[in-house]
Amino acid sequence: MRVGQFLSGYVSLALLLGAGQAPLAQSSAAVVNGRAGTGFSVGVASPLGRTPGPYRPYSFTRTTTRVKKLADGTTITHESTEKVAFDSNGRGYRESRREPPMGSKGDAENSIVVNVSDPVNRTSIFWDSKTGEAIVTHFPDPREVKRPDPNPEQAVAGSAPMPKIGLIPPHLEYLGIKTINGIRAGGNRITRVIPAGTEGNEQPVTVTSEQWISVDFGLEMVSMTDDPRSGTSTTELTELEWGEPDPALFQVPEGYTVKDRTLEPQN
Repeated sequence: MRVGQFLSGYVSLALLLGAGQAPLAQSSAAVVNGRAGTGFSVGVASPLGRTPGPYRPYSFTRTTTRVKKLADGTTITHESTEKVAFDSNGRGYRESRREPPMGSKGDAENSIVVNVSDPVNRTSIFWDSKTGEAIVTHFPDPREVKRPDPNPEQAVAGSAPMPKIGLIPPHLEYLGIKTINGIRAGGNRITRVIPAGTEGNEQPVTVTSEQWISVDFGLEMVSMTDDPRSGTSTTELTELEWGEPDPALFQVPEGYTVKDRTLEPQN
């Protein structure tokens, strides 16, 4: 696999365990205690999101509930759960369940999907209980990766983005400190208004997001989003435990077919 594919995988894996929440988690933690959080922060020095340890090991469960209300008053609710763990060497484990496709029979089984990142051995592992296959990706030493020379014309063009007409700046509100599941957390609320006509909407649309970040550990404890276009979404971190997770979590279970692939640096 060559440089274009490598860079794509590099970025994807950097976001693997941050679950799209890293930028908000970092900004919220900065409001609370002046530093970015350590739980969901995405490192740029490693293709796996973290540099090798030592780290404080921990594990937790993260549950997301999405509720959408239809025009006739009917509500559609989906709940998903992830199990996440980090060991002191920086290895990360993320387990989630894929729901059966819409329209499938009620007895259709969920599949368990696991992603493991190992910055020490520069590998990532993905396996799916439905297929019985595991893919092990080997990354090259970052020092061997040749970075493309910047294009001066692109740099100049990118330095002056086109202004966005009609957009209203979001409103940020600091909510103070409260205790969530025994952990002190600081909260932010971001309110964004989409002006009428921006997305075909006849009236302005107000989207509200709220996040509570652990003051001491930088972990996102709770996040909530209320968007009239898609409904409400609530994510909560529970079952937080400090200590080394079971080493077996980071190994492919018996019975899986293992496939290896290696990403090659550009010559």
